[in-house]
Amino acid sequence: MPPRVLALPVLAALLAATTGCGIARDALYAPRSAPIAIADWTSSPPQTRTVATADGLSLQGFFWPGAPGDRDIFVFFHGRGAHQGIGAKYAQYLRDRGDAVLVASYRGFGGNPGHPSRDGLLRDAAAFMAEARGLAGPGARLWLVGHSLGAAVALQAACVDNRIAGVITIGAFADIREAAPSLARPFLPDRWDNRAAVRCVRAPVVILHGAQDDVVPPASAAALLTNSGGPATAIRVVDWAHKPVMQTLGPWAAQAIETLAQGPATPLPPLPPQWQIQGVHDGGARP
Repeated sequence: MPPRVLALPVLAALLAATTGCGIARDALYAPRSAPIAIADWTSSPPQTRTVATADGLSLQGFFWPGAPGDRDIFVFFHGRGAHQGIGAKYAQYLRDRGDAVLVASYRGFGGNPGHPSRDGLLRDAAAFMAEARGLAGPGARLWLVGHSLGAAVALQAACVDNRIAGVITIGAFADIREAAPSLARPFLPDRWDNRAAVRCVRAPVVILHGAQDDVVPPASAAALLTNSGGPATAIRVVDWAHKPVMQTLGPWAAQAIETLAQGPATPLPPLPPQWQIQGVHDGGARP
């Protein structure tokens, strides 16, 4: 999903009018293909990292090292219609407590080669997660953070990789079909089912959603919590729309991973103003 309100009727018309999967996927993912000048997006420019995917693509990401001896590393996944520069603009606020931060990107976005697809984005995620482990060293703890479409990438990746320490989603849809207008649903070339993904994630999940979100229904957060397979907390942010306020979220997330690493019995840090616990799942098995 985009950093600002998506013109859903336009997306519906584009998907309905396209006959090839490649064209339909470009309409679905809306990749910004221009190369990135990272200094335009961050207050403290990060290192540039290049990762190789399993199918031979070289993708650009960005990295801020952590404090010496800190095993925690955030991997940030941006949303639809964004790119790794916007991802870095958001992710720079995760550095509050000395944790390393790696900004992932996808094929076809931000000057990267290739064309986006669900399978392709998951290969891209796997490449950046492998890079994160190499950067953080032995005993690395990977924390996946995803905004909108990036939340879907994070959940699907955590479903496949049971070594993930935890996931924080921002404005996540429960199913891509529910976030699209009814006219577009028959034409969606890829299925992103976050209910199924969160059900198989055993690591702790924090589900953040803005009460004013008019891109992804806020009810999606409750649906994800209901289907969570491990410990999960849904948090309603009263004054957020679809775009997160990372100046608030970043420092809180940096504290939260310290408590999440201690196990589900340890409470999360105090919530900032306008944040409300919507529900908690203790991690018991789902039927």
